[in-house]
Amino acid sequence: MIVLKDKKDIKFAPKDFLKDYQWELHGQYDSLQFVNKDIKVLSVQSTKVGEKTYNAFPNLEWIIVRQHGYDNINLNECEKRGIGVVTTKPFAQSTADWINQHITDNDKIALIGNGAIGSKVRSNIIIDKKTSKDKNYWEHYYWNEYDTLIVTVPPENNKHLINENVLSKFKGKLISVSRSTVIDNEALLKYIDNISHAYVDTLDEHLRDELLQTGKVTYSKHTAFAHNFTYENNTNYFKHLENIILECLNNNCTNPVLPRSEKITLE
Repeated sequence: MIVLKDKKDIKFAPKDFLKDYQWELHGQYDSLQFVNKDIKVLSVQSTKVGEKTYNAFPNLEWIIVRQHGYDNINLNECEKRGIGVVTTKPFAQSTADWINQHITDNDKIALIGNGAIGSKVRSNIIIDKKTSKDKNYWEHYYWNEYDTLIVTVPPENNKHLINENVLSKFKGKLISVSRSTVIDNEALLKYIDNISHAYVDTLDEHLRDELLQTGKVTYSKHTAFAHNFTYENNTNYFKHLENIILECLNNNCTNPVLPRSEKITLE
């Protein structure tokens, strides 16, 4: 038995979606009081998964998040319960296309983050933070050799990654599809004269108005994912989601955010 929450995308699912399996669709705020307690797989888009959900699904094995981020899921609690977590990363290509429209073949690009989105950006120059863990290396990198800085890293462990150490040296175009916490707005405002223009998909409220008033920041309000993307008639989207659901049901999910564990250590 499978439960999918959030109807925004699933309402466009084809008629043969999961046709050989029992599944239920619930809205983001629908009650879980009457849900089957034997549910093994739960898929959400933006719904927060907390204590009420864990209590409603005592036999839950997998949570599938139908987006790139997973900050609506408490990984520590999932780990305690042996619940695996996986993301479908449905907007990698459309978000990369949004980035691509802001760059040219002549740009000297530093791409920070080479994940699902970053790998689809038309650039062969990559600075991957995961391979640059030495603090001195990161802070004293030759940022002045580039005129375009693209940021696609996840928010986990990357708060204010783009900070004064970077922005004081870099001069050029800034493009970010990372969460708002990745950019230090104080540093960005301080060194705004170094920025020819910033295309930022999410922008923290702190000093947001001041940054927008400079005329150098375009804030797309977390809509980059929707660039040339639609759920309607999107067979690839639903086929990919269905494949991941079936992998979870068979406990052979590849590259999970958090692997499922048979050992449950609830106190």
